[in-house]
Amino acid sequence: MSGDIGSLVSLCAQLPRPWLVGVDVDGTLAPIVPRPEMSRLAPHALEVLEALIDCVGVSVAVVSGRPLADLRHRFEFPGGAMLLGSHGAEVGTEVDRRTDVEQALMDETEAELEAMSACLPGSWIEHKPLAIALHVRQVDDALGEHTLTDLGDTYSTVAGITMHRGHKVMELSIRPSSKVLAFTNLRTRLEPATSFFIGDDSSDEHVFGSLGPRDMSIKVGPGPTGARHRLSDPDAVVELLRGLSESVSTGVR
Repeated sequence: MSGDIGSLVSLCAQLPRPWLVGVDVDGTLAPIVPRPEMSRLAPHALEVLEALIDCVGVSVAVVSGRPLADLRHRFEFPGGAMLLGSHGAEVGTEVDRRTDVEQALMDETEAELEAMSACLPGSWIEHKPLAIALHVRQVDDALGEHTLTDLGDTYSTVAGITMHRGHKVMELSIRPSSKVLAFTNLRTRLEPATSFFIGDDSSDEHVFGSLGPRDMSIKVGPGPTGARHRLSDPDAVVELLRGLSESVSTGVR
């Protein structure tokens, strides 16, 4: 364990339990890759999550923009982890059937983004149960950034659309949802003494801002953040989670 991570583990070990540990997936438990279907968890991520879940006084929540089916079947997260998918629109169960209004909004949004992507070489569309996302990871950086900014401006006033901006991707959701709302609801229900949240992108920043002064917010990777602490990459996240589980199981306080 590196010195910086060891110091963070020592700090966390002093915090009162029960704990609620919330963690994002892409860029946090798994390295960022060109396409979502290529993603794999960092080595030993499942192992350390299982160990943390087994600790007395610790609850673990995986909070992701990915659909719940991905969290269950692509990554096979442990059964004891609470899964909050689609930015919190899917919590514990498969997605509800779309209403007629939602279906019409989805059809219209899909058509507009497909047309946009067709004119933007290197971009591609990801279809989700309650959202559609435009990815520009393989587009020229300046052009991709300009496109996502324009897309955000265009849809900021569209009724029924919730926008989620990530790393070189803009997701348009047809059902109001957010990681911060989902995680706040979970905190309200579980009433942990200390909440942790570990994430890497703009949607995670909102969760960081919702935490209390004695909670732990941890940003993964570079860039500006409101988090109190920072880790370099998913391997460092795995190292931290391992240290947390060991501190609890050995009774470190």
